[in-house]
Amino acid sequence: MKKIFIYLAFPCIAFGCSDVLDTIPTDRLSSEVYWKTDQDAQLAANAIYRFLEDPGTLLSRDEMSDIARATFETSDETKIEASIADPQTGLFQDTWNDLYKGIRRCNDYMANVEKITPENEANVNTYTAEVRTLRCYFYSRLVGYFGDVPLITTPIGIAESKELTRTPVSEIYDFIYNEITDAVNYLPVTASEKGRVTKGAALGILARTMLFAAGNVTGADDRATTYYQRAKDAADAIIASGAYSLLPNYKDLFNYANENSQEVVFDKQFIKDTYANTVMNDFGAVSLGNNGSMMSPTAVLVDEYETANGKKITEDSSYDPMNPYEGRDPRLSYTLFVPGDELPDGTIYDSRPGWSTTADAIGASYQVSKTGLLPRKYINAEDIGQSNRTNCGINLIIIRYAEILLTAAEARIELNTETDIALQYINQIRQRSDVNMPALSGITSQNALREAVRHERMVELALEGNRFFDIRRWKIAEAVCNKDEIEGMRYVDKETGKLVSVTTDYKKKFTARDYLWPIPYNERQLNTNLSQNNGWN
Repeated sequence: MKKIFIYLAFPCIAFGCSDVLDTIPTDRLSSEVYWKTDQDAQLAANAIYRFLEDPGTLLSRDEMSDIARATFETSDETKIEASIADPQTGLFQDTWNDLYKGIRRCNDYMANVEKITPENEANVNTYTAEVRTLRCYFYSRLVGYFGDVPLITTPIGIAESKELTRTPVSEIYDFIYNEITDAVNYLPVTASEKGRVTKGAALGILARTMLFAAGNVTGADDRATTYYQRAKDAADAIIASGAYSLLPNYKDLFNYANENSQEVVFDKQFIKDTYANTVMNDFGAVSLGNNGSMMSPTAVLVDEYETANGKKITEDSSYDPMNPYEGRDPRLSYTLFVPGDELPDGTIYDSRPGWSTTADAIGASYQVSKTGLLPRKYINAEDIGQSNRTNCGINLIIIRYAEILLTAAEARIELNTETDIALQYINQIRQRSDVNMPALSGITSQNALREAVRHERMVELALEGNRFFDIRRWKIAEAVCNKDEIEGMRYVDKETGKLVSVTTDYKKKFTARDYLWPIPYNERQLNTNLSQNNGWN
C-alpha cells in the first residue's frame, strides 16, 4: 500500500489566502476554479497532514518532564523546565501558531468541500471525516498546553479574530467527542493509503483526549467519570476491532523495517528526499556526525525500569549497583544508549568523562548529552552520515496499540471496574516476546493498580512525548519536577574503582502556574479579549 503524499505547496485557495481584488488570479488556483472534483477534496485533505508534529517537536516534550532534560541550555525548553519562561518565550508562540495553522486549513476545507458535486460520495465523506478528526487532534493538543482556547470552526477574517474569547475546555472536549463520534462512521478500518486517518486513529485520538480531560488540569470541569468512561469506550472499540496487535519485538518498533506495523494506530509519514525529518541530527550521538541530542535522559527514567525479576532496584538483592544497566527490564536497553552500547554504525557509545576520548564524552562539547545517556528510539543506521542525518524518512508514531491497552487499563482502574481486565492489558505489554517481564498478579487495591499502570506508561512509552502530558494530567509535576540537581548515568571510576553518579547543578522547577502554558504575548496584544492563565501575568 502506498503512502499518503503530502503536498507541501498546495494552492493558496485551500488555505484561505486573502486577495486584495475580487478578480480571478491567473498565477495560482482560485476558489472560482478549485473545489470541483473528488480529487480536489483529496488533495486538500492530504495537505493538512503536514501540520502534525515533527519528531523534534513531539519527542522533545519529554525534556520538560522528570525523565529528561534539555541538552542545549539556551533553548526555550530549558527556560520552561526551569520555570523562568514568560509569555514572550518563542516556543509558546510557535506551538500556538502551528496548531492554529492546522485548524485554519481544516476550517477552510470544511467551508469549501460542499461546493463539490462528488462522483464518489463515499470517498469525499471519508476525506472530510479525516479532516474533522485532524482538527480534533489539533484542538486536543491546544487544550493540553493552554487550557481554554478559542474554538474556531469556520474561516474568519482579521476583524473577527480580534473579537475572539477563550472557550471553556469542557466545550472543546464535547466538540471533540461529538465530532469524532460522528466522523468514525465514515472512516475505514484500513486506509487506502498508509498514513491516512482510520477508525482506529480517530478513536485513539478520542481515547487519549478523554483520558487527559479526566485530569481536569484547568479546575473548571468536574466530569472525570464521564471522561474516563469515554476513554474506556473508545479504547475498547479499538481493541474489539482486532485491527491492531503488539509487535512481538519492542526493539524493532522504531526502525524502517517495521514502519506501518500492526502496532501503529496513528503516525506521520515521511519519505527520504521527498518529505524528510531530522530525527537523527536532533537526537543522535555526536560521534555519528550529528549536532547532538536535544534531549538528555535522566536517572529518574533509568531507575524506573525494574530488574528482570520484576522488582524495583531498591527491593531486589540481585541488583548490582556497580553494573547498573544489567539484569534489567529489556525496555531499558531498547530505549536508551548507555556506555558500552553499540551505536548503529558499529562503534561503542562511551560518554564517561575523563575515561572516554570519543566525541560523546561528557564535557567534550556543548552538544553532548549532559547526563551521559542518549535516546535510542528512531536512531537508525540508514540515517547516518552528512547527507542522511537531516534527510530521515522514518515515520513518527503518534499513537500505538500499547498506549491503547494502557488507556483501557487506566480508565478501568480509575472507574474502579473490571480491574482484572486492566491487569490483563498491562500484562500483555509486559510479556511482549522480547520484553518478557514477570506478569503482575494479586494486585487488588485501586492505589496499587494505579501505581502499576503509571509505571508501565513511564517505561513503555518513554521518550515518545507522553510523559510531558501524563505528569500534568496526574497533577504530580510539582512533586517530580522540582530538583536542585539532575542525576544522569552511573559508571565505575577507572582510578578509584568506585561508583560515580553524574550530576549537574541544572535546576528543574515546577509551580502551579506551569500546568498550563501562557497565552502567548503577541496574541494578547492583538486581541485584548484573551485572558491570561493564572500566574503568567
